Amino acid sequence: MKRYGEVLVVMGNASNVDESSDGTKAESRRARSTPLHRSAHVPLQKRALRTKEHIIDTAKSLFLKQGYMATTIDDIAVAANVSRASFYTYFSSRREILILAGHEARHDSLELMEQVRHLKLDDLPKEFEGWISRYFTFLSKHGGYLLTWQQAALQDSEFRVLGMRGSKRATNILAESFRLLGSRHSHADLVIRSLAIRAMLDRFWYHWRITKTPLKQKAVLENFAHMVVNMILGDDVVAAPATSARRKKISTE
Repeated sequence: MKRYGEVLVVMGNASNVDESSDGTKAESRRARSTPLHRSAHVPLQKRALRTKEHIIDTAKSLFLKQGYMATTIDDIAVAANVSRASFYTYFSSRREILILAGHEARHDSLELMEQVRHLKLDDLPKEFEGWISRYFTFLSKHGGYLLTWQQAALQDSEFRVLGMRGSKRATNILAESFRLLGSRHSHADLVIRSLAIRAMLDRFWYHWRITKTPLKQKAVLENFAHMVVNMILGDDVVAAPATSARRKKISTE
């Protein structure tokens, strides 16, 4: 267990969980690593649970609208129509809410990276079209939270550390999934390509879905799928860059 500021976080180990079942063990991993907070172990009735979820949803909305650092506990309480005392019944800080709100996003991300190793090899571009579509669905659900976290991390080193660890873990899982699909690149190269692919998808989603760049979904998925296949199987389907001597020869022909 590690303590980050005011929040105690129990870090689960994904490698110890067999997710080949119907998802029960994946849920077990999710539960084991749930960030602890003031009301984590308090038995809550349905009404109290609804209030707690309402406070979280309200806080997430405010974080996205006016920024994490600019949002106070009073802002959250007023917008959620609860008293300050009620807020402290469930949470001790804004930090607890932001970390707890991201719990589902972090685990959805890891599970999405795990899915890649199970793609069928007989039609990999089409399989990746489906996975990329699911990735964009994930961003439509959690993208707003991820943007909020990035904003908070600019001014909070502990958020930067947590974000870095989460990103590194997801990237390593994706790199290993690419290796299991048959990529012959080194682990270091696969980590670089995995991070590049995640960054491309994240940024592209922002321009496509948030700024409303007019692109057809079918074309987007097809192009991204072929790009990803070329990046991970690379040298088998894409010619390597010419050497400097070869480039000089070509230029004089």
